[in-house]
Parts: sequence; structure tokens; C-alpha cells
Amino acid sequence: MQIYDHDSKPLLDLLRMASAEDGATLLVPDLQRPYVWNPDKVTLLVDSLLRGGPFGTLLLWDVKKEDLASIPSRPFWRVVDRTGTDFDDEQVGRSLPPAEFRMVLDGQQRLQSLVLAFVGDGYGFRLLDEQWSTVLEAERPRGKFARKHWTRAHLCLDLWQFREAITKIGELAHLEFRDVLQWAVLDPTDGRSTFKRPANYKFAVPSALDIENRGRFIRLSRLWKAAAARPNAAVPRHFHEDMRGLLSAHEASPEALGSVVDPLSELVLTLRRIQDEKVSYLWLKPFNERDFSHEVYNDAIVNIFTRLNSAGRALSRQEITFAWIKNGWDCSKTEERTAGKCFDELREQLKAERVDIGPDEVVAVVSAMWSILDRNGELLTADDLLRGEKVRPMAQQLGARWAVISSNLVETAQTLDDRGFEYGTHYLSLNVFTLLAAWRLIGSQWLADRRLRVTESDSFEKALNAAFALYCDRWLILSQWSGRWGRSTEKVLAEYVANLASDWRSVRAEESSTNVLALLDQRMDRWISELVPHAEKHIDELRVLTRDAVHQYYLPLWLWHRLDAERWTASKLPLRETKRGSLSLDVDHITAVKLWSLITGQEDPTTSTESADGVDVQSTVNALGNCCLLEKSFNIAKGADPLRTFLERVHEFKLDPSKVERWAAHVDISGELLSPNAHSAVEVAAAIEQRTLRVKAELKEFAAGARERADVERR
Repeated sequence: MQIYDHDSKPLLDLLRMASAEDGATLLVPDLQRPYVWNPDKVTLLVDSLLRGGPFGTLLLWDVKKEDLASIPSRPFWRVVDRTGTDFDDEQVGRSLPPAEFRMVLDGQQRLQSLVLAFVGDGYGFRLLDEQWSTVLEAERPRGKFARKHWTRAHLCLDLWQFREAITKIGELAHLEFRDVLQWAVLDPTDGRSTFKRPANYKFAVPSALDIENRGRFIRLSRLWKAAAARPNAAVPRHFHEDMRGLLSAHEASPEALGSVVDPLSELVLTLRRIQDEKVSYLWLKPFNERDFSHEVYNDAIVNIFTRLNSAGRALSRQEITFAWIKNGWDCSKTEERTAGKCFDELREQLKAERVDIGPDEVVAVVSAMWSILDRNGELLTADDLLRGEKVRPMAQQLGARWAVISSNLVETAQTLDDRGFEYGTHYLSLNVFTLLAAWRLIGSQWLADRRLRVTESDSFEKALNAAFALYCDRWLILSQWSGRWGRSTEKVLAEYVANLASDWRSVRAEESSTNVLALLDQRMDRWISELVPHAEKHIDELRVLTRDAVHQYYLPLWLWHRLDAERWTASKLPLRETKRGSLSLDVDHITAVKLWSLITGQEDPTTSTESADGVDVQSTVNALGNCCLLEKSFNIAKGADPLRTFLERVHEFKLDPSKVERWAAHVDISGELLSPNAHSAVEVAAAIEQRTLRVKAELKEFAAGARERADVERR
């Protein structure tokens, strides 16, 4: 059975439902995206309607009064404030039950725009003057407080421009209404900020209060109200008397009174016709147990949310989750910071530690933490997102734990940054970071829940940090190599989260810090042990055949350069011919591709599978053993020269060429690779093959836990 039906209402009725003085019955679910249109786009929408354009269809959702409290929602805005200052939210009042409610699932931007343009005298935008100057293409404000000044403006008809345009064009039907609609200041007390301005300050938005603009601007809402007052009006003359009174009240000039009454009356009649226009909409029926199960109904609603587009993007489940978080957040638990502020701060702190993720990802990470600590390891489902009794506690519980959760995430990111890891470079799955941080969080939350002596607390923190350092490298790298996150990601994450939730149940009942650390150690050791055989298989099979694919060696080589102290010292030496420029590393060939042409006698050796000596050139030249992490410009500088020739030009080797052999020995580069032009293709290929085996052997030792990094402090 379908959960939706077709219907239509006059536009005037819909706007009244959204803005009725006794309370709105048309609401916006807080699961929706925020209102994002700028004033210029509102003007264009009004212009389109006045010229006969359609309003378009809507998607509405019927909500029973008893269900309203379980769905986060809000009325439409009276004033849209984008100044970032501490103005109170200015919303339409909401009707109290037992009224029936409908929520706007699609069409919020258009409806909100018309509410701002038509509904009331005080409706409009409050923007910074810089923002107004961009929207209205005006001169940018200058002065000491230029970036603090704001203006509150309302959509008006510019009578002067209107009269001039009508005189020139002659007919309302040919008028470009965008040219006669103007955002203007109308409020003498709350129209502009009171910061000091220089004498030559340029206002982006004109003011109807200035003496030179007397009688110039009429609120569009006044014309809309006049149109609604005469529902049976059929011709412009029915509005003549009303327009004369309106013009007189606005102190319009005698010239205006004589020349614009007729076209202004015609404009109001056009507004009357717009009010009567039937707006078609689909409406989702309210839930009833006779036709649907809760799971089927809620899953359908969430799918609608996630598939609706706004500003070219689909609404994500994380955004729906965050709407619940914001709706129930207790600022008293977070030093009076809102949920938005807390999450924004966390995102910036993570970015500073090279975990650069978007708002949705932050919500996903934090949601997993909450599932472990407070939901027995059950991740949120589509059905949960529309069931307030299941998801509403999330905001309260997160707020209460926010200090521990956020600091644990930042400290996890800091430690990984200190160890050289960057999200998107050294590990590609955010789940790997999330689970590592969640594993650490179990210990951090256990400590936060207890009052230990300072020495005991310090000892536990140091032991927890040592355990983290022991496992984090192998967890991140082996997770990448094992292909654990290549498929069925949600199922895999759910299994890991369930593991940690089980551990948390055991840990929170423990009083012994030793037992807590032992439980955490057992969990991570078990996880990593499961990854080892898959990672070793990946290492054994690691090979590429094309020159542009050698970047796949980046992580293995990044690690290999750090597995031996002397090798790491040599690896840190910047290979460039001058001291200028910053170091930027990438995978590069030791024996350059161009040099293989000389060794094999082939014009392009990478297109041939074998040389005259029987060497598989394509596989050999792009083998792991023929690659190092070198500066991106290295091959360009070296060209067809052997490695030794280039190194002798490097600044650090110029004074003592004998250092070349020592450096090469430390990074396991044999004489065949150092001077390949002095050896046969068979000898060079054999050296590459042996080096490949040695590199892979060390990587497998690391995977098995038998070798540690030499570039970080020993535990």
C-alpha cells in the first residue's frame, strides 16, 4: 500500500499554515537541511511568480499530534540571521496540540523564501554588511568595525524605480520585477548595528528612514496583505482606493499618487492571483498500524530524507542523527556551548592533527562511541532515526560524556600525527581511526568514572598511552593491507563495535586498573592477530606493472624506511642539488625508466615484456625493490643518469663522495643499482629481485610483531 497521496492547496493557505498568528501548523523537521537561500534568490523567486512562473510542487508529511513530540521540528523563520552574533532566534509561533500538523520534506527553501517576502512587516534577513555587499553587488564596507556591522532588511517595492519602469515600458506584463524590488531598512531601532562608522561609510542596503528616501519603499508584505483582504477582486480598480490610502500612509509624492495607482493596483491583483494559485503536493500519510509496520514506515521516511536533494547534495543519515543531537543537547554540560559549537571545535582540532574530515564523518565517529558506551554496541538504523525514544537519549548522554569523548579523539589524533600518520595518506578508512580511538576511549572513560589518587591516575594514563603506542602502528597499517574494509563495511564495523561494547561492559565493572589494561590488551592483540595472515598475503602479492601505479608502494616504503635506525638516518637526508625548497616525498624509481633504455637497448623498455637477455623488463623496472621514497623532482633531475652520478651532485655528498656508498648501503641499494650502466640487465634485475625480497621480509616481520619502527621513541 502506498504511504503517500496527491492534493493541492492555494498558496495563500499554505503560507498561512506556515505563519498563522495563533501558531503555525506547517513545520520544518529539524532533520532537514537549514535554510540556505540568500536575499537575491528570494527576489528572483518573487520575480518569477509575478511574471507567471510556477511555484512548483511540495512534499509534505502528515504527523499526528501524539507523534509530534518525538520528531524534532521547528516553525519557519521570521528573521533569518547570518551574522554569527547572539541574537535570539526569531521564529513563527507553533500551534499547540490538538492541532494537526504537516511537515515540509521538500520545498522548504521556496516556502521559507515566500514567508520572508510576503507574510509580515518584521520578516526578512539580518546579514553582515559584507554579506549584503556581496548579495547586492555593492561596494564593500570599510572602517574599523567593517566586519562587525550588520543590517536587517525587508523586501520592498521601490516606488521610484517602479514608476520609472512603467513610464518607460508601459505595461506591467513586460516589467522585470527584480529591477523594482529592493531590500531596504525599515526599523529605526533594530535596522542597523550601532558600532561606530566612518563619515564616508557606504551602506550596501538603503534605508527608508533616510529623508532622501521618504515615500520611496513599500513593504511587499503590505501589498500582499492588501491583496488577501479582497478575495473577490477581479479587476485592478477594485484596489484603487486601498492603494491611494497605502501611498498616502507611505508619504508618497503627489506625482506618485497620480501615476502609479493604476499599475500598483494591477500589481496587487497579480499578487491576488498568485495567492489563489493551487500548489500541488504529495503528502505522506501518518503512521497507522493497520497499513504499515513501524520498521517499514520509518525506513521509507528516512529513505525519502536521504534521497531528497538540496543545493545539489543528498541529505545523509549523519545529518539526521545530528539534528537529533542538536535538538536534545544540554549546554549546561558543555560550558554553555551548543552541539554545533562542540562538533565544529572538535572537527577543527582533528584537522590540526591531520585527521581532516567533514561534519558527517565527525557525527559518524562520535555516534559509534555513543553506541559502544551507552547502546550496548548497537549502531543506529534507519528505523531508529525516526523513533525518538531510541535516539533522543543520544544527545543527553553525549553531552554528559563530551569532555572525555572529545579529548580522547583529539589525543588519539595527536599521537598518530606525532607518529607521522595522516588520514587519507597512510590509512584510507575512517573506521580504522574510529575503532582505535574507541578502544582507547574505554580506558579513558573508565578512568573518568573513578576517583583515583593522582599517582594512580597518572600511572594508568601512562600505561594506557604505552599500550596505544604498542598497537597503533600495526592496527592502522595492517588494517590497510588486509583489505578488511574493502567490502561489507557496515557489517564489519558493527562486529568491531559489538566487540568493544562487550569489553566496556566488563571494564566498567572492574576496579583493578591492571585488569582493565589486560582486557584492552587482549582485545587489540586478538584484532591484530586476525589481520596478520591477510596482511602478509598482501605483501607477498604486492607488485605493479605500470610506471604510474608505483604509488601503491608508498605505505610499504614509508614504513620500511623507518624499520632500521641507520636506514632512517640516511632516509632523512634530503636528496636535492640545492638547499632551496621544501621536502616532498613520493615513490620513485632507483634505476630510472630512461636508463633502462640504455641497459636493454630498447627505445621504450616498459612496453616490452622481455629484453634480449630474457629479463621481464616491465615487471622488473616497476618492482618494489627498484623503488624508494624520494623527492618528487628526483627522477626529473636525474633523467637517464645512474643514481651515483646524481648523488655526487647532491649538496651533502659534494664535499665527500665516499659518503655515497655508506648512504646506499644504509638504504639497501647495491652497486648494481647505484651504477646500473656498469652492469648487465640480468645483474640489475637480480639485484632488484633480491632487494624486493629483503624489503618484503622486513615488512612481514613488522606485521608479525617481530620488528618495530626505529623513528619513534622506544616503549
